[in-house]
Amino acid sequence: MSKVIEVAAAIIRDASGRVLLSRRPSHKHQGDCWEFPGGKCEPNESMEAALTRELDEELGLTLFSSVPFMTIDHDYPDRRVRLCFREVTRFRGQPRGREGQPVDWFAPEALQELVLPAANQPVVTALRLPEAWAILPSHLKEADFLRALPGQAERGYGIYFRGLENRPAELQTRVQQAREHGLTIMVRDDPEVARKVKADVLHLSSDVSRSLTERPQFDGLVSMACHNRAERDRALVLGVDQILLSPVSATPTHPEARPLGWPGLAELATGIPVPVYALGGVTPADREQARKAGARGIAGIRAFW
Repeated sequence: MSKVIEVAAAIIRDASGRVLLSRRPSHKHQGDCWEFPGGKCEPNESMEAALTRELDEELGLTLFSSVPFMTIDHDYPDRRVRLCFREVTRFRGQPRGREGQPVDWFAPEALQELVLPAANQPVVTALRLPEAWAILPSHLKEADFLRALPGQAERGYGIYFRGLENRPAELQTRVQQAREHGLTIMVRDDPEVARKVKADVLHLSSDVSRSLTERPQFDGLVSMACHNRAERDRALVLGVDQILLSPVSATPTHPEARPLGWPGLAELATGIPVPVYALGGVTPADREQARKAGARGIAGIRAFW
């Protein structure tokens, strides 16, 4: 197979959170598919420079700033591509198809109904996920929990209800309280519990996932805890939708665990077709570093409440 083609692709949102897509011409590779705008990098061209050029040429937009979102390696039958998705944080102009291609804005949940190139599909999943997972502390009082919810929603966090699996009434109450603020919900290990509370994500702990031979039957997204390359590869084989990769740094929760560090996280997170969240000794201040290392976002307990 020929050498890897590097592509810069943009995630552009409007004020209501809709995502901008353009439609590929029929005669091109993956013709008629909707796609995130962007294009091939020229020799010695940075990703940001390539994206700046492509958005101007394709859509008439002026890019001022962007940040890493995901990097995905994908093999098509006739080519190998590395897509470097960047989230546009500031731009100017009204998008128009300068090459005659249709362009339109779509709500994130509507992307699942569109035909996109296979390499774009992991980003469709990632856009349904929160900026960070705030893990429920084991002894957080209900009053403190309720006070925190508006801020969690404003920051775009989701809530991971870990530890309430055996207290179904309390779990149901707290999930409903979080739902009232529009928060994304994740619960641990038990598909039946996840179905009963209508969780968005079922997360599999290491203890549960190591005995699985196939992905659990669950209509929502499935997540898995991973700590090394073998576990990450197993998650890919099972076909999960999200990985919580830990520990990035030393943490009092698991003092015996050897930290991955940011280089170790990057080695395991970059290029795979699954959104990764960095967990273990991270804080909200580490979000940019996590993105640079290939993670979709971050997760944690103490610093997120």
